[in-house]
Amino acid sequence: MKPVIVFILSALPLFCQTPEARLRTALQAKTGAVALPAGVIEISREITLPADAHDLTITGANTTIKASSTFRGRALLVLPAGKNIALRDLSLDGNRAAFPEPLGQPPATAMLSRVVANNGIVAEGVQGLEITGLKATQIAGFPILVNGGRNIHIRDAVITDSGTLDAASHNNGTGGVVLEEGVTDFEIVHALIGKVRGNGIWIRSTTSGVTATAARGRIADSEFTILARAAIEIGHATAITIENNTGHMLGFPGEEAVVSGAVLPTAISASGSVDHVAIRNNIFDNIAGRCLTLEGFTDGEVTGNTCSEELFNGFVIRGTGNHITANHLSGLNHARRDQPESLRAGIYLAVGASGNTLDGNDISGYGMARHCVGGPGMDANKISKNLCSDGISVARLQPAIPR
Repeated sequence: MKPVIVFILSALPLFCQTPEARLRTALQAKTGAVALPAGVIEISREITLPADAHDLTITGANTTIKASSTFRGRALLVLPAGKNIALRDLSLDGNRAAFPEPLGQPPATAMLSRVVANNGIVAEGVQGLEITGLKATQIAGFPILVNGGRNIHIRDAVITDSGTLDAASHNNGTGGVVLEEGVTDFEIVHALIGKVRGNGIWIRSTTSGVTATAARGRIADSEFTILARAAIEIGHATAITIENNTGHMLGFPGEEAVVSGAVLPTAISASGSVDHVAIRNNIFDNIAGRCLTLEGFTDGEVTGNTCSEELFNGFVIRGTGNHITANHLSGLNHARRDQPESLRAGIYLAVGASGNTLDGNDISGYGMARHCVGGPGMDANKISKNLCSDGISVARLQPAIPR
């Protein structure tokens, strides 16, 4: 009798199905255009699109997909593969309050798509993905998590109140947009990301190498407000442009910003092997850390950026062949640190910094007349025409200070 029962259930008209069942049915389309019903639809487990989906457009019409209090799954929506898939005008509610369990910092060797649950969208290896007009809130993991793939376009996303904490109530990096494991030919533009417990946008990989390196991407015209970690963090990347972004109150709230005293909040952070990256014309203020931390940064361009009111210094550079020019750094070193130099110097040239050009930068703040540019890499770089002065600001930054 089981085959008969299954046949009868599958043959039920749509009006007899629950809203969740109707949604699941609609999202089993493999190609064409799918218009989702309006309203809030709670789901109890992840919805996985067909792995062979292609040339598929899914559009919401005041549609909110919400995790129920009993939800279990990697994400509300999982795209295990596919080609030319567009998700437009969807709203996601992760019901974060239903998942209060702490999550430790994911290991650097682990793919986030394998170890973090309760995400918004997880896409793996999709060739041609468009996510436009997404509104995501209360996501415990990552609202958007893309693993591998190419031709990824994320436009006009609005992400708020997302991410979880570790057992010590510090951030673990979750809450924003992640592209991992060698995503290529991508753009993230016109995003609004606020009140996120981790990174706003995170480009990462478990390893370096050609297949794991993010390449040919653009992050632009986006706004970040009240983030506990970095607005933008990149690792193992090449040929990325980061431009015309703005950020305010980075490293807030202070009690969430510190991870065992090791992760300093920044506007933009780079690590691993990062080359041919352009960081230009970005504006950030009120940073409970520093503006840029660039480790392993090679043959890059950092120009025309404005950073003001930092708890510590402006830039840390470790890399070669970079042009750091015409940046405006003001209100530095609110913590009034005299040591270590890596927190005190306006631009700190770390061990391994060589062949860089620092020209025409305007650097001001506490102690900057004496400590404008410093570090062990001073003699191996070209430093000229930088304007250095002490300055006083009315801003009051009060988060925890690393020891």
